[in-house]
Order: sequence, then structure tokens, then C-alpha cells
Amino acid sequence: MGRRLFVFGAVAMLFSVLVAMPASAAKPLDVEFEVTTYFAPAPTDTFAASGPAVSAGLMCSEGTKEEVVPEKWSPLGPDKVTRNGQVISRYACSPGDGFGTDDTFVIKMQLHLDVSTGGSTWVLNWVLKDGTGAFEGLHGNGNGFGSIFFDGPPPPIGAADALVGQLH
Repeated sequence: MGRRLFVFGAVAMLFSVLVAMPASAAKPLDVEFEVTTYFAPAPTDTFAASGPAVSAGLMCSEGTKEEVVPEKWSPLGPDKVTRNGQVISRYACSPGDGFGTDDTFVIKMQLHLDVSTGGSTWVLNWVLKDGTGAFEGLHGNGNGFGSIFFDGPPPPIGAADALVGQLH
């Protein structure tokens, strides 16, 4: 009986110490990305970021984007209305905000396109896959939406995506 009481007391004391310790993982911070991709002609693709993750210095406020894997699109689904796509892009910070062009991160977007609406808008999920420099070890994910834009004539034609999520 005394031994059981001792073990119970030791376990209870260990639990109270663990509960009182602060969590070592930082709380995720909200972030929003506005991403502009041009199809033609091909000026530089850009992004702008805002939110608490930028204010806290976890993310830069703007930069450039390049696709690192060609876009992949599924054929029309059995319903003949939906298509799914995947876009993997590398983002590089503009100098400033304490970040430089060597600070990069990769985002994979999964797009869901409803062709019954003309195929000019989509919803998406995104995940931050990799990072270098200040973004090494950074994680994040979220969702968003996008649409085709025509800014001409002559065009540029492109896509505008809004990504909302959290980084940690």
C-alpha cells in the first residue's frame, strides 16, 4: 500500500511540473498573401503579405514568385464540371524588412476549379513546404480563392490569388 501511494504521489508531482511548464511551440500567427501571376506577357510575378506574422517579423511583406514545378491539372471529373490543379512556387523576399533575396519559401497550392461557372474562379488550399534562410523550419497552411484577370489591351492576362492562413 505504501509503495502504491509513493508511485501515485511521484506521478502526480511529475504531472503538476509538466502542466506548469510553458509550451515550447510558438502560437501560429495569421498571415494573408496576395499573389499575382502573369500568363502573358511575362512580367515578374509578385506577392504581398500582411497580418500578425508580418508584424512579428516571421514573414516578409513582399517579393517575387516563380513556379518551380509546372502546373498540373486533372481532366474533367466524372461530373464534367470540376477540375483539380496543383501549383508549386518559390517565393523570394524583396530586400528590406530584415529579409533578403536568399530568404525563400515554397508553397504548394491545390486548386479546385468549377468549369460550370466559366472556369475563371477557383478555391484553393495551400501549405508551406520548404524554406531557406530566415524561413528554414517555417511551417504554415490555409485556404483561399483566385480568379483570372485581364488587364489590357494588349493583355497582360494572369491570375490573382488570395491566401489566408497561419504560420509557425
